[in-house]
Amino acid sequence: MTPTKLLLVAALVPAALCAQQESKPEPYRVQKDLPDWLTIYGHQRTRYESLDENFRAGRSGSNQGFFLRTALFASVERDWLEVAAEFLDSRAADFPVDAPLNTTLVNSAELLQGYVGANLDDVIEKGDELRLQLGRHTMNVGSRRLVARNRFRNTINAFGGFNAQYKTGDFNARAFYVIPTQRLVNDSPSLRDNEVRFDEERTQVRFFGLHVEQKNLFGSTSGEAYFLGINEEDGQSLRTRDRELYTVGTRLLKKKKKAETDYEVEAIYQFGNSRASGSSTTNLDHEAFFIHGKVGHTIDTTWTPRLIAQFDWASGDNDPNDGDNQRFDTLFGARRWEYGPTGILGLFARSNIISPGYRVEFKPADEVVVMAAHRYWYLASNQDAWTASGLRDATGAAGDYIGNMAEVRVRWEAVPGNVRIETGYAHLFAGSFVSDAPNRTTQGDVSYGYVHYVLTF
Repeated sequence: MTPTKLLLVAALVPAALCAQQESKPEPYRVQKDLPDWLTIYGHQRTRYESLDENFRAGRSGSNQGFFLRTALFASVERDWLEVAAEFLDSRAADFPVDAPLNTTLVNSAELLQGYVGANLDDVIEKGDELRLQLGRHTMNVGSRRLVARNRFRNTINAFGGFNAQYKTGDFNARAFYVIPTQRLVNDSPSLRDNEVRFDEERTQVRFFGLHVEQKNLFGSTSGEAYFLGINEEDGQSLRTRDRELYTVGTRLLKKKKKAETDYEVEAIYQFGNSRASGSSTTNLDHEAFFIHGKVGHTIDTTWTPRLIAQFDWASGDNDPNDGDNQRFDTLFGARRWEYGPTGILGLFARSNIISPGYRVEFKPADEVVVMAAHRYWYLASNQDAWTASGLRDATGAAGDYIGNMAEVRVRWEAVPGNVRIETGYAHLFAGSFVSDAPNRTTQGDVSYGYVHYVLTF
């Protein structure tokens, strides 16, 4: 059975089962049996991934393996005071011996979060809320394109430091000063053995920012503005790209609603200094940008179809020898929901791309969501790299057309609120750049599929 037929079956079977359900029991949560001052919840996810034809420079063949992620969060709250911790265990199993692993896939037995917090009311005016966190924590900021708590990826970004969130009416603000957590097990043999070595915050890297949001800025459209900075420097225990980057951006968003058109526009400008890699000692003037646009419409009919057109432009480096770096840096952002599955795939990142595309989402049953997408992918600068692959033609002779990618995904809430089953398939129809790049290892298409379950408790 072909992958396409398999996914069609995966979509139709849960739809038929859901149609027969007469009652929807409340999801079970450990929290139900606990006192009000104690909160405990978590999830366990097991995923199988298969990649046919590795697209990365210097690699070839196929990869596949199982990836397990288990998280458990607990917090104690007394009046305004909160003490919280979250355990994360991200592992790989049955992965080919000759296939390298990395820290986006494995981070065994780690304290993901551990902080002291304060939840205060009526601080400046009646009805406002102020939340303070000190310690190690995770963050979702704005659109999640620059700072995110990873969902699809097997490991999760964490930060140690101070975070403040303020809310009053339709106005939200966040300010933070943190040190990104460094995952110390980073060589392939240790990762393959799921070796345990606790993460650390290294003061050579400092990350800070301010984000403000005004909901209903005009009509049902919300507006956001933000400033982010990252300063880093080399040390004996950590090699960096010596970035001193500052990022300013704005975003307008109208959320989806039945029988209405929704949209999103985000524009980001980045400036400062950086190096081409962690091994380089040459400082470059950094000036880059990113633009995202999306328009969607949800039809108020059976299956509630939603049609979406989207466009992304992330600048690339125009000349590898001019002392400037125009390649956009996505910092700590997530990308799965827009650019396709990550995991052992991760075809595209927000660096050196121009990509128009479209997708459709629909619900054939209450507990089933199907998504199909298609995007075209070009290099913004044909002298810069396809960053996710490492392929590059510094002369530009290989052109700029990477190819086009088709993707389909099916999500089924098998036990609503407790068990989700998801499967997906993506295929890159390779373009001229893939076949002509001088450091290519393959000239063919790339296929990827996965299936996973998530148990939430």
